Amino acid sequence: MGSIAVIPEIARVTFRQLLGRRRTLLLILLAALPVLLAVAFRVAGQTDIERFSHRVFDTITVTILLPLVAILFGSGAFGAEIDDGTIVYLLAKPVPRWVVILAKALSAMVLAVALTAASAGLSGLIDLVPAGSDGVLATEAQILAMVVGSVCYVSLFLALSLFTRRALVIGIGYMLVWEGALSVLLPGIANLSIRQYAMGAASAIYKLPADTTRLSSDTAFLLAGVLVVAALVIATWRLMRFELPGGTD
Repeated sequence: MGSIAVIPEIARVTFRQLLGRRRTLLLILLAALPVLLAVAFRVAGQTDIERFSHRVFDTITVTILLPLVAILFGSGAFGAEIDDGTIVYLLAKPVPRWVVILAKALSAMVLAVALTAASAGLSGLIDLVPAGSDGVLATEAQILAMVVGSVCYVSLFLALSLFTRRALVIGIGYMLVWEGALSVLLPGIANLSIRQYAMGAASAIYKLPADTTRLSSDTAFLLAGVLVVAALVIATWRLMRFELPGGTD
């Protein structure tokens, strides 16, 4: 159990790596977009839950902001260390690999959840909460969707980053092709869509339109849990087989 004590230190280094890049500023600006749109809706007097959920939450927040932020943080948790070779110093320490994975994953998850949930929460506070109790529930549902989606995306693409340096490119392709184009044409792939896990989780609090949610909340939570556990187990297995200098990786 003493190995768990190193988690804060690994997390601190990971936070610095992920936040020390210029792209973080771009992500913050992207996260501000739903908030600015909420202000515009409020100024225009359009306090309509369904309209706001479709035009802002569904179209921008959960389709663009959530996957992009979480994929960037997830794929970047080990990215810098792998690229510059400093991962060897981490692997050379007598720390169980699962502890390293847990610390990296938690760090990326915290950042992704903080940014996406803050965006969804602020935008909901501005335009949905004034609509009454339904608006409060819709806002809470959107925040929950950000949490579930962020955890899933980070877990999957953190694991993938240990297999390939193109995890970010694959992630963007997954976001645009699989969850963008194919999910519209082939509704049956909902069971393999993180976006649908997030939307299904949100429906546990507030019932979203049927055309945007294809999974029940119970199914969404179950599949999300399976994905996260499987991804972190695979990531740990892969890190245990990472070669130090002179190896094949």
